[in-house]
Amino acid sequence: MLVFLADIYGFVGLIADLAFEAIGYSPSAFRRAATSTEAQSAALIIAFLAGVSEMLGQSVILVVNRVPLYRFMASLALTGATYALTVITWSVAVLAAAPLTRLGAIGLVDFPAVTGVLALAFAPRLFGVFSLAPYFGAALNNVLEIWAMSLAIFGLYAGLGLPIGAAVFCGGAGFIVSYIFRTFVGHLFAKPIGRLRRVVAGSALDKSPQQIVDDILARLDSEAPR
Repeated sequence: MLVFLADIYGFVGLIADLAFEAIGYSPSAFRRAATSTEAQSAALIIAFLAGVSEMLGQSVILVVNRVPLYRFMASLALTGATYALTVITWSVAVLAAAPLTRLGAIGLVDFPAVTGVLALAFAPRLFGVFSLAPYFGAALNNVLEIWAMSLAIFGLYAGLGLPIGAAVFCGGAGFIVSYIFRTFVGHLFAKPIGRLRRVVAGSALDKSPQQIVDDILARLDSEAPR
């Protein structure tokens, strides 16, 4: 039992170390994510937790609507899973773009390494919880997006040893393809996905941080004694 707990503690420590080092553009963190199965698993959990963090930033509306705890936890898990799926989509797109350049082409055998590196690049998204802020939340979200993108390129360069030109091309092309895919799927399955999110959360989750704050203020005003 003690060994099991020690293993869990060590793995949690690995997640924290990788996230902290990745945010600081540490080459060793991305090399570990590219070569170690354990580090790759930890990186995917970082991406999952990044989705959880973003959902926490939107969860005020769930608390206001008194959503049950099990629905709240399911909403966090659903958003985290979509982030992990985004990493996989991005990895496939990078591998598809690699043959288009003669600089450091990578193949299917490198899929785990690419996935680990790109998942680790989501580390800045752990700050997504602060996207709730009504005045700078949207700007922060853009900063985190650019930060993650730059880390992905850096990771392909430092972790997989791609020349900087190939890293920029593959990372950028992969991001664009992934974004188009997410947008296409989002439009194609908007209604069923929306219904799924409402079923899981028991509440609508399509409001901006400013709308959430405005709704809270309006509710408090309506409930105030006259």
